[in-house]
Amino acid sequence: MNVRRKFIVFSTLWGIVPVIVLTSIYIANFKTKGMELIKQNIVTFSNDQAVSIEAFFQRNINNNNVISDSLVVRELLENSNNVMSDENIKKFNDVVNKDSFSIRQMLFNKQGKIIAATDNIYKNFTLSEDEMKRLENSELVITDIVEGNDFNNYMKSAIIASPIFFDGQYKGFIVNVINMNYFDTLVRRAHLFKSGEITIVDKNGITAASNSSGFKENINNSVKSSNLQVEWEKIEFDNKPQGTIEFTINGIEKIGYYKKINNSGWIVLSDVDLAEFKEPINKSLEEVSIFSILIFLLVISANAFTINEFSKPINSLLKAIGEIKNGNYEDRFIYNKKDEFGEIATAFNELIDEVQNNRKYIEDKNRQLKSLTSNIPGGVHRHILINGKYYMDFLSSGYLKIIGYKRSELNKLLGKNILDIIYEADHERVKREIDEQISKDDKFTVEYRIKRKDGSVIWVLDKGRIIKDNDGKIFSYNVAMDINDSKIALEKLKLSEERYRIITSQTDNIIFEWNVKEDTVHYYGNLKNRSNLKQVFENATKKLYDTDYIHIEDKKVFGKMLNEIVIGEVYKETEIRMKIDDEYIWHKIRITAMFDENGDISRAIGIIIDIDKERKENEELLFKAERDSLTGLYNKGTTERLIEEYINNSKGSMGALFQIDLDNFKSINDNLGHLAGDFVLTNMSSMLIEIFSENSIVGRIGGDEFVVFLKDVESEELIYRKAEQLVLGFRTNFTKEFLNYKLSGSIGIAKYPEHGENFQDLYIKADKATYLAKNKGKDNYCIFEEN
Repeated sequence: MNVRRKFIVFSTLWGIVPVIVLTSIYIANFKTKGMELIKQNIVTFSNDQAVSIEAFFQRNINNNNVISDSLVVRELLENSNNVMSDENIKKFNDVVNKDSFSIRQMLFNKQGKIIAATDNIYKNFTLSEDEMKRLENSELVITDIVEGNDFNNYMKSAIIASPIFFDGQYKGFIVNVINMNYFDTLVRRAHLFKSGEITIVDKNGITAASNSSGFKENINNSVKSSNLQVEWEKIEFDNKPQGTIEFTINGIEKIGYYKKINNSGWIVLSDVDLAEFKEPINKSLEEVSIFSILIFLLVISANAFTINEFSKPINSLLKAIGEIKNGNYEDRFIYNKKDEFGEIATAFNELIDEVQNNRKYIEDKNRQLKSLTSNIPGGVHRHILINGKYYMDFLSSGYLKIIGYKRSELNKLLGKNILDIIYEADHERVKREIDEQISKDDKFTVEYRIKRKDGSVIWVLDKGRIIKDNDGKIFSYNVAMDINDSKIALEKLKLSEERYRIITSQTDNIIFEWNVKEDTVHYYGNLKNRSNLKQVFENATKKLYDTDYIHIEDKKVFGKMLNEIVIGEVYKETEIRMKIDDEYIWHKIRITAMFDENGDISRAIGIIIDIDKERKENEELLFKAERDSLTGLYNKGTTERLIEEYINNSKGSMGALFQIDLDNFKSINDNLGHLAGDFVLTNMSSMLIEIFSENSIVGRIGGDEFVVFLKDVESEELIYRKAEQLVLGFRTNFTKEFLNYKLSGSIGIAKYPEHGENFQDLYIKADKATYLAKNKGKDNYCIFEEN
């Protein structure tokens, strides 16, 4: 066959094949897109109905929760005698807000016994053991459709049960019995194309509502001439809760979409007749076919004209192309006329020049790529995919080094399955992980162990990409890196962490990690006796402030420590009281900040140490060191120190120092004994504490000598009033016990800062005032005056 005939055949085929291919592609795409559009509409419609049903269930659950939170329900659950009474029914009805789809509501205690209901019909109603256990585990229960003579007179109904917890303790559950009215309404209002149908069923296939005559009672008992039941039973709804389904009924092909309702076994099925869409699609395809034939005829006519007018230039062009095919890139298409073929000749020759330059460029790049692949960390390998298996097609020097082979041994490996060098225990995992990743994208990353030539096993990280070439061959281009050292280090780290976990579990100390940016705290250690501590604590700072876990007096100190850490302090510690089993225990908290590469705090690590015993022992020792052993008041040294501290820290304030000396106390001790004297001193202490508020410093500084410093005095009237109360207290408190002895007190008063700005000056002047009070006959008080 000469060139002319070849050209004629080629031109004819060039006119026919594109039209056929394009028409076929268009028809296939049109059908595919049409069906995808139908499926998408059905999916959207089913999802809308599923959302409506989920919202309906949620509304009933919310209604149950609102009723559960009422004081009446709490009272019924806490105080009921586990029987349903008229009084319980009345109380329960007062808080129930029934809607048009709710038949009745019932309240059960934790033994499953009904204690209140909106009527008396279901006194013997019970849930299954499995459903009761789910409620105890804080799960909702939405039952399948219930119907029967002993339940709602054969009326289809369903149960929505919500557990009730008070203070974290399971107390019972509330039940809402609903009818099918809502679902009937939903089905009646639903419109999906002309032939669209919607069916709502429970997990057993019992129909809640349907506008299909074939599914009125049970989807598994549809019309005989249907394969729906067979297709329906193939679906594993737990693993695939939504998807499309195709079936026939009475010879009519249908396509549907099902979706399982969350928190229940109920399912929504929407379907339409395929015939409704095939007819317009087929009509459109006929029009496209006619249009394609017209295009084909036009192409043939144009080709015939071209062949007749331009055969010689084409022959010259084909000759030049033949030379190029044989590898002769020096030959060119010679045509000297200034017409269209002249432009073609110029363009062709320029194209061949560019191809020749590109060949040289590609050869250079291949050399560079070869150099690059031999120098990158790790190695490059390529595989050809055949029937899901990866056969080695190219291995770089770096990859050969990883697997322990030499370049001279390359031919032994090419064509082998990659699994031949992967550690056998990793085969299934590697295949599974690669398949999962490339099902979502054309890239994958996997870690596995390789058996090297010498028998050793190392870990590698392999990143690959799936590429299909122009010939339809599928290749996997991979870069592998030796991660054996890092993997070993990671295993050592895990071992270290496990040791640390064991150590922390054997102490009462708690380690915590605070993610400052996310405000999340992770606790590590023995949490067995700390029920109020969760392993992970979200919104940590807010919850710690809003709850009583930290003693109210210590929250400010705790917050100050956290703020200082946040603003840049590296280490802080403090002592606070934390609640454990309804008792506040002293703890020491140490916390160290960790910063990111920008110098900003990212997290903090700390430890919580129980110091309650140590703290209480220290407080007891401090109390004994600061207090008078008989009266419990401050001793002399502590009294003087506290007064000096107040004076140094309260500039601008006013105060008064009372020196109190017991009159005739020696005669009580000498004649009635030391026990009587101790009685007087302890009663004297009680009287002083009663008269002076906590805004005073009260101390015993001698055998029968007491000192009171009154803080923050706003007027002299307060000083006089307290002095009068003291004198009156002496006259009334000890009259009955010591009838034969006149027991009184002489009181001297010095004002701060008028009479002195330190304890010593105030004490000297108060002592002078006391001396003056005794000289005036005792049983009175005197305020120091300079004159």
